[in-house]
Amino acid sequence: MSRSATTRHRSVGATLGALLGVFLLLASGCASARASGAAPTTTSTEPPTTSTTIPAIDRPLPPGDNSVYILGDSVILGTQYVIDATLAGWRVTLDAKVSRRMDQGLDIVRSKGGVLGRVVVVHLCTNWFGGDYGAAADELIAMLHGVDRIVWATCVPWVGEINAANDAINALPGRYPNLAVVDWAAIAGTPGYTGGDGLHLQGIGQSALADLVAHAIGPAPAPA
Repeated sequence: MSRSATTRHRSVGATLGALLGVFLLLASGCASARASGAAPTTTSTEPPTTSTTIPAIDRPLPPGDNSVYILGDSVILGTQYVIDATLAGWRVTLDAKVSRRMDQGLDIVRSKGGVLGRVVVVHLCTNWFGGDYGAAADELIAMLHGVDRIVWATCVPWVGEINAANDAINALPGRYPNLAVVDWAAIAGTPGYTGGDGLHLQGIGQSALADLVAHAIGPAPAPA
């Protein structure tokens, strides 16, 4: 073979080698692109974490207003001689009346524009004789303004309808994280807590209910 033919063969071989290299490079790039497309990068769509100015129900309230408004019936009225001392450091308003019903309590909250106090305590089920107590409670809570903590007490079920009211009360914390339930109905039968009717407080029962409320509210906040 002549030198010229050998040179042409080497040139063709080099060209083919270069083309093969380009082909392999392109094939590698395509494979990489396909692999990349099979597992695309994702971006989290979870909402950012937010915080609230209202502390958890089991934490003391931060410095500020120390007002407590107790809205209730004749049962919690029985704490009138001990509630101020039991809630030392708090500025207490005890608004309780014999035979007060839930609808009357709603009227009181409405008349005050929902502004009662930083903490609101409710004992309004002794005179409940049927209906949707949960809806009534939702209505009351929706009217409140400037309330950091709500304490709601169950009632002695001296009539069957109050059992349903107590069930509705016990369900409230699931909807309102700043609400604590005081289960007075569970301990009201303790000897010495109530009089002969099994409802109204006497002696140690007055302090027992006041203590339950105080524990649920927590210590009085420091001045702001």
